[in-house]
Amino acid sequence: MVLISWIIRILVILFLIRIVLRFLYGLGGRANAPRPASKPTPPATREGGQLVRDPNCGTYVPMSRALREGSGDNAVYFCSEACRNAWAARKAG
Repeated sequence: MVLISWIIRILVILFLIRIVLRFLYGLGGRANAPRPASKPTPPATREGGQLVRDPNCGTYVPMSRALREGSGDNAVYFCSEACRNAWAARKAG
């Protein structure tokens, strides 16, 4: 019984030493160190420039990748050849 009480005393003392050391390292360690400033994230940029709307399916496409039909103010932009052909067929018939 004496041996168990000594083991318990030693464990309690080691536990108290651990708590004290954590407290001391916490005061002088990372806890008081200034945090590095976070870098601001650059604003998101949209690739492709101006968006145009496909009159057939309603999809918005960057003007740089759209298929163009006509010129000037009468220009119509399409997302694909299938939409351009469907629009032309509907317009013709």
